[in-house]
Amino acid sequence: MAPETETATARCATHGLVQATRQIPAMGFPFVVYAARRYLARRRPFRCPTCGAAIDRSSTPTRPAL
Repeated sequence: MAPETETATARCATHGLVQATRQIPAMGFPFVVYAARRYLARRRPFRCPTCGAAIDRSSTPTRPAL
């Protein structure tokens, strides 16, 4: 099965606001192995699609400042 792609809006230090992505493996057999791989993949950082740098989502504002 093809991996799933998660996206999030985040700020890259070089490119500003981007749609960052990360790959999550699809479920398969044996389920215990894939559950562990999915858990570890969700802990990895999102990456900038242009330069591949790790994105820190904690510095991205969730709402625009008033």
